[in-house]
Amino acid sequence: MVATETFRDCANDVDRATGIERHLLGACLWSDTRNGDGLDRAAEIVTVADFAVHAHGLVFKTMLALREENSPVTAVTVHERMSGDGTAVELGHRPAGWFFDLISEVPGDTMADYLAGRVKEAARVRKLRHVAVEIAARVRDSGRPAADILAECEALLFAEGEQDIAASGPRSADVLVRDGLARIDDRSSRSGPDGLETGFCELDSYLAGLKAGQLIVVGARPGCGKTALALGIASNVAASGFPVLFASLEMSATEITDRLFAVRSGVPLRMIQSGQLNEHHSAAVCDAAAKLRGEPLEVDDAPDLTAARLAAIVRRAVRRRGVKLVVVDYLQLMRPENERDPRHLQVGTIARRVKQLARACNVPVLLLAQLNREAENRTGGKPKLSDLRESGEIEAHADAVLLLNPQPDQPPESPVWATDCIIAKNRSGPTGELTLAYRRTITRFENSPR
Repeated sequence: MVATETFRDCANDVDRATGIERHLLGACLWSDTRNGDGLDRAAEIVTVADFAVHAHGLVFKTMLALREENSPVTAVTVHERMSGDGTAVELGHRPAGWFFDLISEVPGDTMADYLAGRVKEAARVRKLRHVAVEIAARVRDSGRPAADILAECEALLFAEGEQDIAASGPRSADVLVRDGLARIDDRSSRSGPDGLETGFCELDSYLAGLKAGQLIVVGARPGCGKTALALGIASNVAASGFPVLFASLEMSATEITDRLFAVRSGVPLRMIQSGQLNEHHSAAVCDAAAKLRGEPLEVDDAPDLTAARLAAIVRRAVRRRGVKLVVVDYLQLMRPENERDPRHLQVGTIARRVKQLARACNVPVLLLAQLNREAENRTGGKPKLSDLRESGEIEAHADAVLLLNPQPDQPPESPVWATDCIIAKNRSGPTGELTLAYRRTITRFENSPR
């Protein structure tokens, strides 16, 4: 029933669009004849795919091809080109008369951008109707998890919403300079970095904070503290009043909460997990819990996230609660959308989707990733970009890559390990290396004392 009604509505849309599209094409054909710019203004708004009538799209495509060649765009030149490539037959048995009628209906190109806007709006409505049919079809597929279907349906609607962003068009040098100077003024009025402060001063000096739209990858071998560093950054950002979403595929929300208690209270994690707390420790944990309760930090511990489901969670969190930072722990545990693909393609696709998510939602995403074993067998043992496990696309899509490496020859029983944080890639600043102190008993990274 939904599909039948949608097809009927689409047919009615085509009937209504025919007149508007003809007027737009007529206005565009008058541009060169009268030294106007109607075609250029229309081309900034509509594409060939926006035309409901196939023949109209062919005419507009021919206009754009002639414009690209710097050839005149008139009824005569468009007719000649379409006659030459055989597409004029789409206009009926008398194409020349079709063009004559077209330019007779419109006096000039002054309304080209208005008509283009009407055509664009009609195209978007048609696309939304098709999305409705697609959603109905996916909902009928009862053999799949409801959460996956919901995530895909949200992605379909979100993709249509992104058309407004994509259609914003290029910005002039005047606008770019104005906005750029405003950003410089804003930066000069602040004492901190440009993006969200991580709480680690030397790291902030390299990255200039975590900036909206960035994908920051934290790579390490198991047990080297990548979750501890990410949770520390998330805790610091939330303590500053900025909402944070921590998506944990490796640990449960209970485990994350215990770690937060340890990080904030200074009470060893082992004691919190065992419940063997003395009066002093209990007071410290309760004090940390009271402060944490009022901070904008949320944890999602769904163990089988796909990139699509993660995107749905993040979009809702950004829209409803204004989340400013997303942490994902960790990449290789995310479920691929196509489990038949080779593993390197699965991981590469997920990395690309997460980067697109950061851009679309305008938030920084801190993505944790495993390193392969090659670093352990290398002289000196320091990791490098090529050690990112299972896909080179992780490096390609990341704006910054941080690699953690405990310094060698430290006593296993030592409560504090000096850990090198290697900034192996940094699109917006220098690469380099800094040292952090990792207090292992409370799983907390700190600025290294100088």
